[in-house]
Amino acid sequence: MTIAAEKDHDLQWFGEQLRQHANALYATTNLRRILEIQFTRERMRVYALQMKFWLTNRRDCWGFAQGLAPEDVKAMIWEDELGGNAERGVEDHGSLHVRESRLFGLTTDDFSNVRIAPPTRTATYAWIHLVKDSPWLKAVSACAALEISNSSEWVTDGGLGYRLGKKLERDLGIPYEKQVNLKEHAEVDVDHAHMLMQIAKRYGTTPGALELMLEGADESWDLFDTWIGLVVDMMERFAGPSATS
Repeated sequence: MTIAAEKDHDLQWFGEQLRQHANALYATTNLRRILEIQFTRERMRVYALQMKFWLTNRRDCWGFAQGLAPEDVKAMIWEDELGGNAERGVEDHGSLHVRESRLFGLTTDDFSNVRIAPPTRTATYAWIHLVKDSPWLKAVSACAALEISNSSEWVTDGGLGYRLGKKLERDLGIPYEKQVNLKEHAEVDVDHAHMLMQIAKRYGTTPGALELMLEGADESWDLFDTWIGLVVDMMERFAGPSATS
């Protein structure tokens, strides 16, 4: 096998592993819990307010990863993740999230006054540690993994944003088209997920490098699964709909 053929084989292995691991995430207890719990507006307010801190943490983590990465990858991250979508006339994810959360009865004051819950603080600190203190390939992969697991091109039956959106439609009667943040993520994360494979093709030149990237993705998915379980615990403190409702 030539060197070029070996590299293509390694990249194929890496892509297959990413796909398998991203799909396996949806078989975990905590991802099943959030897709099976009955949504109410009270429960969704809990989820939306803690998601505010998760979204901020995502931007922070991408910033740390960008700082560690070589110049060409810095540019890719800026264009795909941090530069915004002004040319499309789309608000940033935080603004979209606040606007979408009005559907659950939340206001901008609610987001200004909410405090981060200890479980969310713990999870976001762990993500920052993972990204800030890892080799740059692992750091970038840890960030990009959450785009892959939300991409319909990588995950059978759609990523979490799409699945949550359809569940909101069923449980609360909120049309998917009105869910401006979940719908936007479900669409753009398809494109964002391609970035990691571009980086792997350019810099994952050895099996060790690709294994390091896969390690970053897996550790980030482990954190996400844990955090989702903690958020569901908070949501379940509010009663579900009554049998007669």
